[in-house]
Formats: sequence, C-alpha cells, structure tokens
Amino acid sequence: MFKQLVNECVITLYIKPNGPILIKSGMATLIGPDMAFVQVFRNGEWQPYLPGSSLKGVLRSHAERIARTLKPGSACNPFLKDSDDISCGNRLDDEDKERKGHHQNQLTPQESYHMMCPICRLFGSTYYGGRLATTDAYAVGVVPRPQQRDGVGIDRFTGGSYSGAKFDLEVVVDGTFEARLHIRNYELWQLGLVGFLLQDMADGLIRVGSGKSRGLGAVVGEVKRIEVHTIGPHAPKPVEGKLALKGVGALFDGAAEYGMMVNEPEVSAPFAGPPGGNAVRAMYAFENAAFPWADLGQRWIDFIDHYQRA
Repeated sequence: MFKQLVNECVITLYIKPNGPILIKSGMATLIGPDMAFVQVFRNGEWQPYLPGSSLKGVLRSHAERIARTLKPGSACNPFLKDSDDISCGNRLDDEDKERKGHHQNQLTPQESYHMMCPICRLFGSTYYGGRLATTDAYAVGVVPRPQQRDGVGIDRFTGGSYSGAKFDLEVVVDGTFEARLHIRNYELWQLGLVGFLLQDMADGLIRVGSGKSRGLGAVVGEVKRIEVHTIGPHAPKPVEGKLALKGVGALFDGAAEYGMMVNEPEVSAPFAGPPGGNAVRAMYAFENAAFPWADLGQRWIDFIDHYQRA
C-alpha cells in the first residue's frame, strides 16, 4: 500500500486441537506413514507445527463465507477468471492490460486498493499484498508427538472398505500452539472482521488441515494478548482511562484516494496505565475480554452493508 506505517495490531493466539488434526507435509517417504504431519527442526528436535499459510487460508475462506452471507457478491472467487465473481487479481491484471493496449498509465496503488473486494483488501490477492500476516504456530509447553492412525479407502458401490486401499496417517491430538496475527495500516472494519473470525475459532467452528469432512481438523482458539501500535503525529492518546481506536482513514492524509473511510467513527477502549513503545511508536496492550470486539464488529457490519463493488 502507501509507503507509510500509521497503525498496527498484533494478536497472540493460542490454538489447541479439539480432536485429531492433520496438516500433511507433502514429502514422499520410503518408510513411515503415507501422510506425515508437517514438522520443523526446532530447539534441537523435530516438532510438529501449524504453518502460517494453512492458518491464513482457513481464516480467509471463513471470512469469504461471512462476507457473502451478509452481502452476496461482496467477496470475489480467487479461482475464477471469467465470470461476474472474477478474482480481484485477474480483474486488476485485465484492467492493466487494457490500459496498456490504449497506451494509458497502469493502475495506481490507490486505484488498485479501491477496486478490490473487502476480503482481498485484508488478505491480499495475486495483484496486491494484504494487510494481514500470519506466523507459523509453534508448540508452547510440552511438545505434542504425532500419533499414527490407520485409514482405508471406501468402495463407492458397496460402501465397504476397498481392497488394497489401506493407508497410514499421522495426527496430533493435544498440545498448544502459539501464532501471531499481524494487521498493519488497518481500518476499523477490518479489525471487526478479524474479531468475528477469532470468535468462531473460539467456538470451534473453524477447522484446519486435511480430512475436515472425515472429522479431522477441529481446533479451539484463545486470544491471549492484543497489542495496538500507533505511529505518527495523529496517534491517539488515552484520555480519562479510555483510548480512542482509529482506523487508517483517520490517521493518514491520503486515505481518501484509496477509497478508505476517512470519517469512520472511532471506537473507545478502556485503558489504564502508561503506554509502551518509544518516542516514535506508542503501544497499548489489552486482554481479550477488555478489547471492544462488539463495537468493532458493528463497524464491519456497517461497512459491508454499504459496500458497493468498484
């Protein structure tokens, strides 16, 4: 996006399996299970972990369902090239090619952001980087060990086991994994959408990994810490025990060119104590229960209700 950094939100998330989960390594092996759990060499040993790409993928898919439920057509289909729901990346590529054919200037970053659907604005597209980054989730405390399970193919005609279709898989059934969600230059409605995703993960409604239709992938998410960072001369400060959370539209002078909500109403969050950070960056830390998720969620609902695809 623009070459400035005005606000950031870092969310520390604990993810716990609520049953067997499987994220396949994709590596062919001569010995061992046919479907091995992805592992990384860490702290002197091989440990299972949850890749950030897998977490971001399931969060994006769930966000697309939420957007389309609230307003049909508000989220593009990342895999379509020729339809009304063409992906934002392909649509912007086509626009660039058309302009080039007419000897016109290519799309500016401002035009690109304004033309993308809400989900691509947050998660990114093949044309444009997103606001949300997800780290890999590593085990905290006792490192869980993958367990081997037997699987068998099903005969589509008889409904019984298919001869010669037996396979082995590794699953993780316990442990706690820590990941961080990093949202930079956010609008308040984007935080509200993330809040819906985190609540659904806390309720066990989001599954990760492979075999979701076979009962695998159930997890429970718990937000442990929320950090809000503000940078620059327009950064808000606590007043009488409350901090006014502002989106990038209220903190960045050129936000209107990107189609951002310049007059987006701020959200008040209780905050007692001095901020962290330094002379340039102010950092405010919150517990999950004290963060104004409900008010931020309303910002998301208001935004999607008035959203019109450019």
